[in-house]
Amino acid sequence: MGTNLFGNDDKKNLELGKKLEIQSRAILNLVEREKNTENDIDLINEKLELLDHNSIKNTRLAMSNIKEIKDDIMEIKHELSQIKSFNSKLTKQLKLMSSKGDVEKLEKYIDLWNPMDFVTREELKDKNSG
Repeated sequence: MGTNLFGNDDKKNLELGKKLEIQSRAILNLVEREKNTENDIDLINEKLELLDHNSIKNTRLAMSNIKEIKDDIMEIKHELSQIKSFNSKLTKQLKLMSSKGDVEKLEKYIDLWNPMDFVTREELKDKNSG
């Protein structure tokens, strides 16, 4: 076994070389894992940004729909108020109208008196003068 310039023998150099190679592989493995982790983090950030964008878009859409629904409700309330007012007026008018019984009484009196047989004042004057 020979020694080199620094006084180490070849066997120790081989062991150190193997240890350096193992450590280099471990470091390369760690660097690769770090890059993969960074890529995963970047993908997660992109997905979060997309989710944030979509949630803002969906919130705006929901708020717009809510506003439309509120407007529709206000319109329905207005129309319902108009219908109630109309019904109230109609009820008042119906109360002023004669009932069926009142009309039947009038028919009986008209039939009893038979106004078609009445004489006008002019006819009476003409009969008396003639």
